[in-house]
Amino acid sequence: MQETQDQATTPETAAEGHLIVEDVVSTLTGGEALPQNVEDLRAQMERAAAEFDRRTADAFGRALLDSLTDDPGNLRQLEALLILGLAHPDVLGRHRISIAVEGRRLAVLLERSGEIDRARSVLELLANHLPEERSIDHELAGILRRSGKTDELVERYLARAHQAVEAGKVSEAIPWLQEILLLDRTRRDVARMIRDLRYEEADREARTSRRNKILISLVLVSAVSTAVIGREVKLHKDYQKIGQVDPRRDETVVARKAAIEAFIEKNRFWAGLFDATKERDALSEQIGRNEREAASAEKRVVVQHERVTEMADAARVQALIYSERGDFHRALAEFQKSLSLAPEGWEHSERVRADIAALEDWKEASK
Repeated sequence: MQETQDQATTPETAAEGHLIVEDVVSTLTGGEALPQNVEDLRAQMERAAAEFDRRTADAFGRALLDSLTDDPGNLRQLEALLILGLAHPDVLGRHRISIAVEGRRLAVLLERSGEIDRARSVLELLANHLPEERSIDHELAGILRRSGKTDELVERYLARAHQAVEAGKVSEAIPWLQEILLLDRTRRDVARMIRDLRYEEADREARTSRRNKILISLVLVSAVSTAVIGREVKLHKDYQKIGQVDPRRDETVVARKAAIEAFIEKNRFWAGLFDATKERDALSEQIGRNEREAASAEKRVVVQHERVTEMADAARVQALIYSERGDFHRALAEFQKSLSLAPEGWEHSERVRADIAALEDWKEASK
């Protein structure tokens, strides 16, 4: 067992592992020397994506990561890992390795070793594939500044600003332009662009705010209208349920008027208020007319009662006069007349009936 472990750590085994990693690097780079520009790096990345399947890429990734653990500064292996990571991002993702971090580390090592152009190529390729990684842009900007290529950096920032504007992301374009002013404060055109973009952004926000307010207002108006219409429909149905008037019964008029008054008191504002008020007033007038007509009819009854009472009294008095004169035939006729004229409940009814009976007995006896 010990002998087996010793064999696993022999120089020959280590050399064999080194040769395997070198084969991986050679395969990924196509056996070429380290690329000198971004076009070469991109070509190697595209070839790795097209020629190697997922299983092969996983094997290459494990070999490179194991080797870099022992030799983290190996530029050729780091560059091969970068090519593999860009071609197959999921390979490094499974090992929780950030391609952006490894790429920046490679660029730093290349710059320290004097390979400035190659460091720049690595960062440019990463920036194109990972535009959301602002740290890569910062590293690239640092290399350009340190190498005195501020003009290229300015053009790069301008390009990024234009891309942001074309994509409708004005708020992202302004920081790129501000970076230009930090490099060259004499760029009045850039300062004017920032001012114009800020004005445009403010105007856009104002238009958006106005549009949102209009939309909110429309939504509120719609909601209120829906609620108002629903309320109006309900009130209309409730109003229709109020008991109707029966022309033959005066009490139905009074009941409907009272119900309408209660409905109006409960619902002060609604579309049918005018019609309800109008009907209430009409019912009030009808009740008044009915009361006046009833009072008039009652008065007529009283007058008629008094009149017939007077006529009955007059006929009775005349009958008494005829009786005193001994003219009993005419007295009987007047008593009968008074009784026929007398209203119900006449105070002399019983006495007149007795007189009529007595005279009728006399009349029979005198035949």
